[in-house]
Amino acid sequence: MLKKKWMSLIALALASVMLLSACAKNGGNDQKKDNNDDGGGTSTGGEVVKDANELVIGTYMPVTTLVPWKTTSDGDGYILRQIYHTLVEMDQDSNFVPSLATEWECSEDGLTWTVKIRDDVYWQTGNGLFDEKVKVTAEDVKFSYEYYLDPANGSVRYTELSKTLKEVNVVDEQTVQFVTNDIDVLWEYKMYQNYIIPRQAVEQNWDLENKPVGSGAYKFVEHVIDSQVVLERNDEFYKEPALDKVIFKIISDKSVSAIALQNQEIDMCLSVLPTEVGNIVNKDHLELRASEIGSYRWIGFNCKYEFFQDAELRRALTMAVDMNSAVEAIFKNDAGVTLAKRAYGPISYERPGGDEERFKAACIEYDPKEAEKLLDELGWKKGSDGIRAKDGQKLSFTLQVGNNDSNRENLAVVVSSQMKAIGVDCTAQTVEWGTHTDDIKNGNVQMYILGGYSNLDGPYRLMHTSDTMSPNCGYSNPEVDALLDEAWRTVDIDERSELQTQAAEIFIADAPHIFGYFEYSQMGVSKAVTDFKQASVYRSLCNEFRNVGVNHK
Repeated sequence: MLKKKWMSLIALALASVMLLSACAKNGGNDQKKDNNDDGGGTSTGGEVVKDANELVIGTYMPVTTLVPWKTTSDGDGYILRQIYHTLVEMDQDSNFVPSLATEWECSEDGLTWTVKIRDDVYWQTGNGLFDEKVKVTAEDVKFSYEYYLDPANGSVRYTELSKTLKEVNVVDEQTVQFVTNDIDVLWEYKMYQNYIIPRQAVEQNWDLENKPVGSGAYKFVEHVIDSQVVLERNDEFYKEPALDKVIFKIISDKSVSAIALQNQEIDMCLSVLPTEVGNIVNKDHLELRASEIGSYRWIGFNCKYEFFQDAELRRALTMAVDMNSAVEAIFKNDAGVTLAKRAYGPISYERPGGDEERFKAACIEYDPKEAEKLLDELGWKKGSDGIRAKDGQKLSFTLQVGNNDSNRENLAVVVSSQMKAIGVDCTAQTVEWGTHTDDIKNGNVQMYILGGYSNLDGPYRLMHTSDTMSPNCGYSNPEVDALLDEAWRTVDIDERSELQTQAAEIFIADAPHIFGYFEYSQMGVSKAVTDFKQASVYRSLCNEFRNVGVNHK
């Protein structure tokens, strides 16, 4: 009976959000058409015309920067990974595979990595920086990593690299050695993260933001802000790219992007809303592709905020949230596709350390009556207005969410309503995405909703005290830190997984997060797209293992 009641309330809350969202969309339609319907060989609402070898990708993520060492955004990475090389790539099973590097090995003491690179990769020409073919060598790799290691250059990877990397040595033109300070079981992951950049660009103060130059299969042509990025084939690449042109159409409204896909104006829609899943599935010329790894979404407490320094209060508020019903309501769809799975802890179940059974056993269960009882015991009593207060201070705070994900916005509304039901004045507030991430980074939030950090280094960044890139907003537990530090020195993957699971169990009990869900984002793809078994554009479209093309009839 209680579940039915909450499901009804959740449905009502979501209906309100969708109504408001629809009104906002109707009011801003003309502007979105102007922004998203020019160029790229498409014509919204009219006849669709595409070049034979032109792939048009609809992305909801705007470009934040095209400077390789300053980006942390997946949206930037979609583009940069086509222009630049990293030493290795990662396949759909989280295995590291060759990219610029052909082979690599670690010394017996775990401190020296020897990497051999391809001898047939050249910097892109025809851009004003390189007028003739110049081979990418081990010296370029050494320069790139040492450039990132200089704090004056503002690399977002500086902290991670400086902790690990002692020195970089060139053995010969195609061989480089990395010497680490200590065993780093994720060194291969760092090779996957860091782009190789041309020294000549840095020395000439080249504008890599507006004219990026790399060694990848596709060359930069233009970036029209909030509209599109255009890339073209690199004819000097070691393998002939299947596409003449790749266009990333920036379509912030996912509903508009889904319509564009159905109208064949774009070939891929990188994120399909639950409300659009059925429409995509029912189109003969389209197919739905799910991400291989569940992406973590959570509600975070700012543990430095006055209220939320109290772990018992965090536990009480967690008991008030019926997350199972919320996830069911938000991701319900006509096609019966599984779009999300309940998260009972912070590590994706497909990653080392992700253990659904153990996380569930440690997770705080939904129990609103027990939540009210605990709040009473903590001294938070209901006043005449129905709002709880203690020592003259009301239990009132804001739950902040970014404006780029309607699923998270819906979750904020649901959680706010459930908090209010037990006398907690929780207000859901949507802010611009950049403001949201800055506020979290600077600790200027009370509660917040965020997603991501589902990569191999995610557990460390989410749970460890000292990591400056962590979005945990002040959570600290020496026991968790010690387990994670030991995990990151443990070569055996099973032993490392166990240490991460143990750290997560403590983290779960401390309740710095209300654990939300692992989202399996759905990509809508035209059946005209070929060689796209690895359904990701965060990997290069043309490499040793695939050569994505498109067959427009």
